Amino acid sequence: MRVFVVNAYKERREKYGHEYEMYDAVWWEDVSEEDVETYHFRHNCKMELRKKVVACSLSHKRLLQKIIDEDLKNIVIIEDDALIDDFDRLDELENIKEFCYIGGDITSPFLKDMKKFKEGGEKENVRYCCEKGINEIDKDIFKIGQTCGYYIPDASVCQMILTNIPHGKKERAIDNEYIHLQKKGKINLFMYPAISTLYLKDASNGFTYSNYKLYDDQTLY
Repeated sequence: MRVFVVNAYKERREKYGHEYEMYDAVWWEDVSEEDVETYHFRHNCKMELRKKVVACSLSHKRLLQKIIDEDLKNIVIIEDDALIDDFDRLDELENIKEFCYIGGDITSPFLKDMKKFKEGGEKENVRYCCEKGINEIDKDIFKIGQTCGYYIPDASVCQMILTNIPHGKKERAIDNEYIHLQKKGKINLFMYPAISTLYLKDASNGFTYSNYKLYDDQTLY
């Protein structure tokens, strides 16, 4: 099992040991406004943020292409604001033949119900029904968001993802592309509890989702 870190910020490398392999991300300042125009944004955000979203998406797609080109197998991908907190549990993925989240947010499949899902108990109900290990995503009840950690068994899964992304035709951010693939039944699995966990010191937008374990200065909560 190889664990690649999509690494945009060099100073974030310090927390990673020999178990991780750095993959240089696309730097946001190298993204052109023409590249940005090919993406769809739901919110009217500043150009800098848009470029960062596009850079993240390009980084993941290029790593997927690397897996195809080199015919790599049993790959875990995380981002540089995340850590694997239990490497032993990666063994649970060895017989999995499709994409599987190893971290992320359990949330409502409908934007209008996000707040209700979180505050009204639906999220806890989903978590209560999860078994330790590999679970199926019930797309009618919840979805998994974020790209802080996922498993790719082989190049065919990368090919499926890249084939289904609408390149140059108002492409979504990579995490939203993965959500779209959930809706199409092409991404179906997630590990529970999450083992790819956000390192708060580096996390750019301060996630506090309850299904994450969160690191803060090496303290695990």
